[in-house]
Amino acid sequence: MCCRAAVEKTYRQMRASGAPDQHAYEAALVLYRYNHPEDAAPVAEAAVALWTGHSRMQ
Repeated sequence: MCCRAAVEKTYRQMRASGAPDQHAYEAALVLYRYNHPEDAAPVAEAAVALWTGHSRMQ
């Protein structure tokens, strides 16, 4: 996916700035969904969780 680096960077930088994990995950998810509106929500959530190491079970 072409946006993987941007998704990972968004998550990483938000966490480094002190943002809670959930907020960083949601921001990365918004970025992914913007770039891939054709993907269903579960697909987007799974990709972002995999790329960021975020547990969706929170």
